[in-house]
Amino acid sequence: MSLAQCLARLDDAIDAATGLGLDAGPAVQVRETARSRLGFPGDVYVLALAGGTGVGKSSLLNALAGAKVSLAAARRPTTSEPIAWVPRASRAELAPLLDWLHVKEVREHGDLRGRGVAVLDLPDLDSIAPEHRRRVDELLPRVDAVMWVTDPEKYQDAVLHDDYLLRWVPRLARQLIVLNKMDRVDAGDGNRLRDDLAARLRAHGLPEIPIALASAGEGEHGIEEVRRWIAGSVDAKRVVGARIAREARVATRELAERAGVSGSDAPLVTPERRSRVLGDVMREVLAIVDIRGFERQAVAATRLAARPRGAGPMGHLTSALYRWSGRRRVAADPAAFLRRWPERGSLARPAEPLRALLVDILAAVPSGARPPMAALGEPAAVQTRIRKAIDQAVASTAATMIVPRSAVWSILGLLQYAITGILLFTGLWFALLLFSPVTVGVVLLPLIGPVPVPLVLLAGTLLVGYVLARILGTHAGWLGRRWAARMSSAMAGDLAGRLGTDLFAPIAALDAARQRLRVAWRGAEAGCRDPVAAAIEPSGGAAP
Repeated sequence: MSLAQCLARLDDAIDAATGLGLDAGPAVQVRETARSRLGFPGDVYVLALAGGTGVGKSSLLNALAGAKVSLAAARRPTTSEPIAWVPRASRAELAPLLDWLHVKEVREHGDLRGRGVAVLDLPDLDSIAPEHRRRVDELLPRVDAVMWVTDPEKYQDAVLHDDYLLRWVPRLARQLIVLNKMDRVDAGDGNRLRDDLAARLRAHGLPEIPIALASAGEGEHGIEEVRRWIAGSVDAKRVVGARIAREARVATRELAERAGVSGSDAPLVTPERRSRVLGDVMREVLAIVDIRGFERQAVAATRLAARPRGAGPMGHLTSALYRWSGRRRVAADPAAFLRRWPERGSLARPAEPLRALLVDILAAVPSGARPPMAALGEPAAVQTRIRKAIDQAVASTAATMIVPRSAVWSILGLLQYAITGILLFTGLWFALLLFSPVTVGVVLLPLIGPVPVPLVLLAGTLLVGYVLARILGTHAGWLGRRWAARMSSAMAGDLAGRLGTDLFAPIAALDAARQRLRVAWRGAEAGCRDPVAAAIEPSGGAAP
């Protein structure tokens, strides 16, 4: 994997972590520092000498230079500024890089054993002056390699180990620990001290790094191991590229650990549990919406629509009475019935299954990624999303709600008009009989005997009208139930889809961000595992 790809993995990790609500500031700083460093020439790498007070950093630099480059003393000077020792031939080329490092004091060397290296003597990292340590902390993220200098008295110092080695050793591809002042211990103690320091580093789980013994006070003869390490076959571009790749990998890993994605690949919510929770929410929501009540309203609305068409003249009258009395609004208006759903219950019960799910999720998520998930589980937030889904589903259903019609009703209506005509004729006949007594025919009926024809005609007409009314009601009810079933099924499906989106989309977005971060972390771990192989690619840009 190229260095550009390592940085691309870091970009992906930062974007995903930001989507999770994590503070990606440190990783962003790593990215910006890397891009700035790539804007400078890579023919010389920057090696920092870092250590505590009195361990001999300046003496070590003077021994390397063969001249007094930095003032050496048991107590450091009061200045908090580092001193740079740079190749003379690269002085002009390194000027922008030194400006970026805010290094003002510069000394020159011919070339340190043929290798392009600029050495910085940093202020003491355990100085009692806060500005000294602050200057060290500002420079360590920007240098390409570090030589950690200590001595037999301070090699186990907590500041060196806890504040610096634990943090920076995993981020540096090229580094050396120098046990200085070995001329002050017995000859056989040097290797024992080196082994003891290496064991302590291993106990902290740090990568294995070389440890050199030195006696800077003896001049060049006392720093042979250090010179061999500096003069080792290392290309400056690869040192710079290795540092950037290593830092990008560590920053990506830290984001993954904070998001809790460096372990299991399991999603926050499995499909099975999502389906179960959605089913629980739907059951409570449908109880409030009252699907059965909606279906009754839909059937009543269908029967009401059938009356003017299939009940003859009386159908218009009864329909008008239904409207004028307000009965239609109460019992036969399914759209209005749906819109009144908030009157039928609270959303606390429908919200509870999702809240319980989010509580379980929080227990499995690191603290850094919890705030956005905790916000999703707030009762008001959950109920707002449920209310929005219901309102949208109701509005969509009401907009497409057209009461069904049937040609059968028109046929029944014509028959009812005919029945009405016969009833009028029969009524006139009875009136005529009252004012002009005449003899009428009779019909012999079983068990009853002779019955006048007008009475038989009246009874028969009323019976036929009743049968037609029952047929109309039965057919309208059957048609209404079918329509109600389709509408309730469509609305339930629409509601389930909207609830699934509105309730689980935020969780799905968090899961997607976690997956992107997991992919970026694994890519960085695999592709930037050997950072020394990551060469700098031409940047073409100028450093800020």
